[in-house]
Amino acid sequence: MAILATDGVKKRPIVLDAPGAQEVITAHPVGNLALSFDHRAFDGAYAAGFINRIKQIVETADWTAQL
Repeated sequence: MAILATDGVKKRPIVLDAPGAQEVITAHPVGNLALSFDHRAFDGAYAAGFINRIKQIVETADWTAQL
């Protein structure tokens, strides 16, 4: 059993790598995902793999095409 919780997306300050090996602080839409699961039901490695896959999908999707 597992519960995936989401948070609203809000603009928050983050650090981005800019060209020329510089870092820039900028406002960027950020949301939180939290996963709670029962260790008796399955190993934490499966939960970590699941949350990493969700992260990959969210970060690489072309969200403008969905609009």
